[in-house]
Parts: sequence; C-alpha cells; structure tokens
Amino acid sequence: MKSAALIVISLMFLEGCSVYRSEGRNQFEAAAPSKIKGASFVPSSSSEIYSLTGCKNQGPLETWFNDEFPRANYELVVMENDLEIWRTTRPGTVEVKAIQRGDKNVQACSYEFSSLAVWDLYKEQFVRELENNLMISE
Repeated sequence: MKSAALIVISLMFLEGCSVYRSEGRNQFEAAAPSKIKGASFVPSSSSEIYSLTGCKNQGPLETWFNDEFPRANYELVVMENDLEIWRTTRPGTVEVKAIQRGDKNVQACSYEFSSLAVWDLYKEQFVRELENNLMISE
C-alpha cells in the first residue's frame, strides 16, 4: 500500500513539471539564441572597457606648466586633491588623461575608450577605480 501511494505521489509530482514541455517553453527556447546574440555586451573586466595608452612620471616643471596652461580641447571631469581626470574626443575615440599626485611624484596616464557612448556608460566605474588608487602604470 505504501509503495502504491509513493508511485501516485511521484506521478503527481512529475505531472506538475509539464510546464517544461509546454508550447510557451518551446517558443522561449526557439527565440533564446537570437535574443542572446542581440543582447548588449557587458564587459567582465575594466580591460575590456578601455585601454591604457601610456603612463609617465611628470617632473615639477611639467606639472606646473600643465596646471597653469591646460589644453583647450580637454574638459575637466574630476578634480580632487590627489586626482584629476581630463577628457577629450578624437575622431572615433575618447581620450582620458588621469593625473595622480603622490607624496613624491606626479603620475599621468592616458586611456582610450572606443566611443563617447562607451565613455558615458562606464565613466562612473572608471572614476571609482582611479579614486581607489587602481591607476595602472606599466
């Protein structure tokens, strides 16, 4: 008697799983590949968002000159005590220059984003990384 009840309960449970064989499920599975291909790309790391084009340590004279006479085509994005981020657009790309002031030196790094849309999308994340002292120098 117990085994018959167990079989009936098992059949009821399996019957409840019929949603996986429904017409709606079949339509979902048929449409899924095209939706995945059309989905927007979300990078898994910052190296896929921008590229580092170069870093250098600035001397006191160069730092003073850049502070007093900033380039006209650059826009100041962030200004903090130890970090400045400047941005300019070039044909097809966005160039970002980050200047980080330390106790002993001033480091300037240039980064490149593939488009203005990519820069707008990831600007806050990029600034947070630099504020957390993750400036990449090679």
